[in-house]
Amino acid sequence: MKRCPNPRFLAVIVAALCTLLFAVSGFAQFESGNIYGKVQAKDGSVLPGVTVTLTGVGAPKTTVTDAQGNFRFINLDPGAYALKAELAGYGSVTRTGIQVRVAQNADVTMTLNPSVAESITVTAEAPLLDVRKAGTGIDVSKVELQNVPSGRDPWVIMQQTPGVLMDRINVGGNESGQQSGYVSKGATSDQSAWNVDGVSITDVGALGSTPTYYDFDSFEEMQITTGGSDPRIMTPGVQMNFVTKRGTNDLKGNAHWFQENSSLQATPSIPSEAQSYLSAVNQIDKIEDRGIDLGGPIWRDKLWAWGSFSRNNVNLLTATFIGPQRAFDKTLLENENVKVNAQPLSSNSFVLTDMYGDKIKLGRNVTSTFQPAAGFNQSNVYRNESKGSLFNPTVWKAEDTQIFGSSLYLTGMYSEVQGGFHLVSDAGAGCTTLACTVSFPNGYYDNVTGAGYSRNYEAYESVRPSSQARIDGSKFFDLGSSNHELKFGFGYRHAGVNSLTAFPGNQFTVINPGGADGVDFYADDATNFHYKVNYQNAYVGDTILLGNLTVQAALRYDHQVGSVQPGALGANPTIPDYMPAVSWNSISGLKWNNVEPRLGLTYALGTQKKTLLRASYNRYVDQLGGSTVSKPSPGYYRYEYFYFTDLNGDKTAQRNEVDTATGPVVWNAIDPNNPAVPQIFYRWDKNISAPTTDEFILGFETELLTDFSVGVNGTYRNLKNFTWTVGEKTQGSGDLYSPADYQLASTPANCTPTSSVTCAPFTNGISVPYYVLKPGIPAPTFFVITNRPDYHQTYDSLDFFATKRLSNRWMLRGNFTLQNWKQHVGPNGFIDPSQLRGTYGCTSCSNSDVIIGSGTGSGAFGGVYINSKWAYNITGTYMIPVIETNFGVNLNGRQGYPVPYVIREVGAADGQGGGTSYVLAENDVTQFRNPNPIELDLRLAKDLRIWRGAGLTLSVDAFNILNRQTILQRNVTRLQLVNSNYITELQSPRVFRLGARINF
Repeated sequence: MKRCPNPRFLAVIVAALCTLLFAVSGFAQFESGNIYGKVQAKDGSVLPGVTVTLTGVGAPKTTVTDAQGNFRFINLDPGAYALKAELAGYGSVTRTGIQVRVAQNADVTMTLNPSVAESITVTAEAPLLDVRKAGTGIDVSKVELQNVPSGRDPWVIMQQTPGVLMDRINVGGNESGQQSGYVSKGATSDQSAWNVDGVSITDVGALGSTPTYYDFDSFEEMQITTGGSDPRIMTPGVQMNFVTKRGTNDLKGNAHWFQENSSLQATPSIPSEAQSYLSAVNQIDKIEDRGIDLGGPIWRDKLWAWGSFSRNNVNLLTATFIGPQRAFDKTLLENENVKVNAQPLSSNSFVLTDMYGDKIKLGRNVTSTFQPAAGFNQSNVYRNESKGSLFNPTVWKAEDTQIFGSSLYLTGMYSEVQGGFHLVSDAGAGCTTLACTVSFPNGYYDNVTGAGYSRNYEAYESVRPSSQARIDGSKFFDLGSSNHELKFGFGYRHAGVNSLTAFPGNQFTVINPGGADGVDFYADDATNFHYKVNYQNAYVGDTILLGNLTVQAALRYDHQVGSVQPGALGANPTIPDYMPAVSWNSISGLKWNNVEPRLGLTYALGTQKKTLLRASYNRYVDQLGGSTVSKPSPGYYRYEYFYFTDLNGDKTAQRNEVDTATGPVVWNAIDPNNPAVPQIFYRWDKNISAPTTDEFILGFETELLTDFSVGVNGTYRNLKNFTWTVGEKTQGSGDLYSPADYQLASTPANCTPTSSVTCAPFTNGISVPYYVLKPGIPAPTFFVITNRPDYHQTYDSLDFFATKRLSNRWMLRGNFTLQNWKQHVGPNGFIDPSQLRGTYGCTSCSNSDVIIGSGTGSGAFGGVYINSKWAYNITGTYMIPVIETNFGVNLNGRQGYPVPYVIREVGAADGQGGGTSYVLAENDVTQFRNPNPIELDLRLAKDLRIWRGAGLTLSVDAFNILNRQTILQRNVTRLQLVNSNYITELQSPRVFRLGARINF
C-alpha cells in the first residue's frame, strides 16, 4: 500500500528548498556575461510590453520589457548575439553584432518608431564602457588568444594584466611546463583563485595554485580580475576565470599544430663572467603542441555537445656547470574536455562538463645547483602502490539555470575536483615511482665542489579532493525611477589534502669541506599528514541605477574551518631509538569568521556616457590553506639533524659514523627527550583571525574614438592581520619570545674573500651585526601560529591603460603600471632584531620594500625575489590589407628583480623556528637588481579558404625577437658559498614557432 509522506519531512524539504532559492555562492566564479537593455520610442519615452528576442549562442530566448521599458538576458555564454524588439503598431528593430564577454555587461538601447511597420536592422557593438564595472583587470577574447603571440598558457596571459608580476619570462612556451609564481597589487599568489567554467579549483594544498594544466585552444575567453566590488570575490589576489568553448547549432571544429626546436632558435651565448663555470645555458630543445576540438548540435535548439583533446611536449635544456652532462627538462601535458549543454525549456538551461589533465615532467628543478639525479620526475597520475589504486586529476560539474517570470534568475551547481600528483627523484635511473626512488642510495648536498643537490633526493605524493555546491540568483525590480538588481547567496566548498614524503634511506646528508658533515634523519614517511578545510559563505548585494549614477553595495560573510586528521609515522631504521614510530588523533579548533563590505560608484558623464568616473571601497579576506592548517600535525616534516663522519666515503650515514654523543643538533616535529610520544609543537592561537585587505580604487576612463578608450586606475591597499609563527617558551602559556630575549652577537656575520669565495658584489668583504639569544635562553621548541602585531603593508599603484576593440582590421590593449609596496614594522612586529631575509624581505626593517621570494632557496626559481616599481605590456593585432595577413605583437617589460644577498649564521636561532639565520648584507633589499628584461614577440598568420566554411591558417611566431639574454636570477643562497652570485638563469634566446590551424 502506498504511504503518504511524513508532514514533518515535507516541512524540512520545503524549508531547505526555500533556503536554496534565496542563496548564491560566495565564490568568484564567472563564466558568463549579461545583456541589459531598454526599448524606447523615438521621442525617448519608454515602451513596456515590447517582445525582445535574443539569438546567437544556443537556442533563442524571449522576454518582455517591464513598466520602465527595461529587459535583460543574463548568464549568457560568451559569443556574438542579435536582438529583435517588436511591438504592434511600431514594427520591429534588430540589433546585431553584440558581443558578450565573461563578467561583462553590454548595455543596449533600442528605438521603435510609431506607425512604422517595416523592420529596421542596426549593426553596432554594445557601448565600449561598462557602467556596472568598478573593478580592475583585463578580459581576453578568443580572437586575442589566437592572434597575439604568446607561450600559450594562462600565466603568460596573466602577465598582460596591470599590476601582476611573474617570477619568470616565458619565451615561446619554454616555461609552460611548470606553474609560475606571481604577485598582484600587494597580494601574493597564495591568495589567488582559479575558476574554470564556474568551478572553483584552487589547490588548497599549494594555496593559490591550480591542480591541473590546460589545453589553450579550449578557451573561449579569459577574464583576470585584480580588484573590485563584486561580493563573489573573496580574496585580494588574482581571480582567474576561464570559460571553455561549447557546442552551438553550427558544427564547428578546430585542429592545431605548433612546433619549435633548436634549429629554429638563435645560438645561446654564455656571459663572459659565467664562462668559467657554465658549459650551457637554459634553452629550448623542442616544443610541440597539437590538439583538436569539435562541437555542434545533437538536437538543434535543445541539446549541444563539445569536446577537445590536446598533447603538449615541452623539452628544454637547463643551465649546467662545466662538464659533459646536459640537463634535460622534459614535460608532457595531456588534456581532455567534454561539455554538454541543454535547453529543455525556454526558461531552463543545463550544463554538464568534465575536464581531465595530466602532467608528466622529467627533470623538474634541475639547475646548476640541483643535479639531474636529484631532480624530480612528476606525474599528475597518482598511484597508491600498496593498494594498486589509480586516479587522474578531473573536474566535473552539473549546473542548472531556471528563470522565474522575467525578473528572477537562479542557478544551482555541484562540482567535484580530484587533484593530486607525485614528485619522485630521478636517482640517476629515470625513476617515476616512489618505490624506485627509495630503492637507491640517499641524496646529499655537495658543498665541496659546489654541485649542490646530488645523487638522489626525495619522493612526495599527495591526494587533494574537493567538492563544491552553490546556488546563484538575481532579482530585478524598480523603486521609483531607480532600477535594482539584487544578488544574494550561500555556498560551500570542502577540500582535503593527504600527503606523504619519503627519503631514500630515510636520510639526506650534507658533505662539507674539512669533513664537518651532517645528516638529516627522517621518519619512515618523513611527512605523513592529512588535513581538511571547509569554506562556507554568503552575500547579498544590490546594483542600483540612478540615471547616470550606478551604485553597487554588498556585504559578504565567510566562515572557514581547518582541522588535522589522524595519522602515523614509522621509525627511522638507522636511529630507531632516537626516532621511533608514532601515531596521533585529529586536531581541531581553527576557525575564521569575517564580514566584508563592498561599495562601488560609477558615474557616466553626458548623455552619450562616453566618459566614466569610478570609485570603490572593498574589504577582502585571505583564504585558509595548508601552510596554516597543517603545521600542528605531528606528521609535519619530522626530522633530526646530526653531525657524522663519513668514514667509508659513501656519503651515507651509518650508525657507527653518527655523532650520537653530541646528539641531534636541530630537529623538527619531535622531542629528542621523549621521541616515542607524538609531539604537537605548533598550535593555533585561539584568537587568531584571518588576514584582511582594505582596498580603495579611483578610476577614469573615456572613449576617445569609436571603439577606442583610455583611462587610469589608482589603487591603494592596506593589508593587515598577517599570520606568523612565534616561538613559545612554555607550551600553551603564551610566553612568547620577544626582542628582549636577544643580544648583539660578539662577532658580526661576515664574508671574507678567499681564492674560491668572492663575496660578490662585496669585493672587499662585508661584516654585518646580528643578534643571538641571550645566555640561558634556549632555542624555541614550541610555536604558536598567531597574528603578527605591529605589522602591516601598504600598496599603491597607478595603472594607465588603453583599449581598442577589434574593428577596422585592428585591436589593441596596452598598460603601464607604477607601483609601490611597503611593509611597516613596529617594536612588537619582529622577534629577532637582526635584519634577516624573510617572507617579505627584511624581517625587522620598517618602511622597506616588500620582496617576495619565488622559492625557498632551492629549485629552479629559488633565486627570484619579485619586486618591480614599474612594468608595461602592449598586445595587438592588425589585418594587413591586400595580402590579408594577420600581424600580432606582444611586448612586455619591467624593472629587474632585486638580488638580496645574505650571510648565513648557524646557531643564531631567530625565535621563529630555526637554528640558522640569513642576515641581509645590506639594509635596502632592492639595492642590487638584475637588468631590466624586455620581451618582444611578433606573429604573421595567413588565412586560406580551402573548402566552403573550412579554412587553413599558416603562422610564424617570433619570440624574443631582440634576442636579449637578460640575467634573470643568480644564486643568492648565501655569500660564503663557492658558487655564490653565479648566474643560474638567463632569458631564453630568440626562437621561431611554426604553426598550422584548420577551422571549419
